[in-house]
Amino acid sequence: YGSHMHLYVRSMVSPVFELLKIYEKEGYLTIQPWLRVTLLTIDERQFNPNINIEFRNQAAAQTDCLLQYKESASFIAFVDLDDVLIPRMAANYLDEFAHLFHSMPNVAYIHYMKENTRLEAGKDPTKFSLKRMLSTIKFQQVSETGKMVANPLYLNHTWIHHPHRIKDGTDRYTVPNHLNAITHLKHIELVQDGSPTKRSSAPVYKPNTPYGLTDQPLLSERDIDELQLDFERMSRKPEVARLFPFLPTNFIYLKTIAQCYEDTYYKFHYSGNVKQLKCPGPDRCVFPRRIPCYNSMAKFHSTTGGYYLNFHYATEESFREENGCLP
Repeated sequence: YGSHMHLYVRSMVSPVFELLKIYEKEGYLTIQPWLRVTLLTIDERQFNPNINIEFRNQAAAQTDCLLQYKESASFIAFVDLDDVLIPRMAANYLDEFAHLFHSMPNVAYIHYMKENTRLEAGKDPTKFSLKRMLSTIKFQQVSETGKMVANPLYLNHTWIHHPHRIKDGTDRYTVPNHLNAITHLKHIELVQDGSPTKRSSAPVYKPNTPYGLTDQPLLSERDIDELQLDFERMSRKPEVARLFPFLPTNFIYLKTIAQCYEDTYYKFHYSGNVKQLKCPGPDRCVFPRRIPCYNSMAKFHSTTGGYYLNFHYATEESFREENGCLP
């Protein structure tokens, strides 16, 4: 649909990272190391600043992205990896966003709600079919807090879901979910056979809305076929095929981190018990080990001469393969 992805990566299972690096070379995306806060002036066992940084400082990553592309991109969408925004009011992202923004010139950003879905995906990469996976998407009629698409001319910062302040004279527009919403791949069931079937068809768009929608497709079968053909083109590359036997066949870290976030943050957040809330982030979680991972690395620096203020910064950012993903 005419986009480029910019991924901020703290750590990633090795074969997945190596696969994404191939897609990066093909021009689909850019991978940027996203570093832990590291202070050389005090041992992390005495004081770990990352414990009190919300969701790996996702707001800072999104603001960094906004500023990087501020003068080169017409629009910037901030979504999670399990969020799929499919243009339904136009044939591509540029036309859909332009239609919305140009009809409301004072809007600084538009907000798409999330609609939770269930779907199936094949465990075996050699039999995986993107077409079959997309055909199994079923909406659950459950909405969640959405994500934003920004006009970078009007914003200089943002937060995870939206900026808390915008320039005087500008506004926000929430897209009604009967028109479009983010397809949130909330519940993915891994199945043994993910190969295509003759019955594969376009999924139906059924968001949580009082409007009586007809059985309109989430995306057209033509678009699904194009996505499948591109997936097959990439799969035929020897460097991609070489990685297939090593790709994970289960969610190694997802269950552990999801349960950790539930225990430390979400159950208190949704129950209104805010006094028990802890700052949400992976440093409160116990990560599985003995799994090859690429972790973001850098050369860290700390100044020590300031009485009131010292600077901590990094240079030479990169990735290093290690035994286990770091939070």
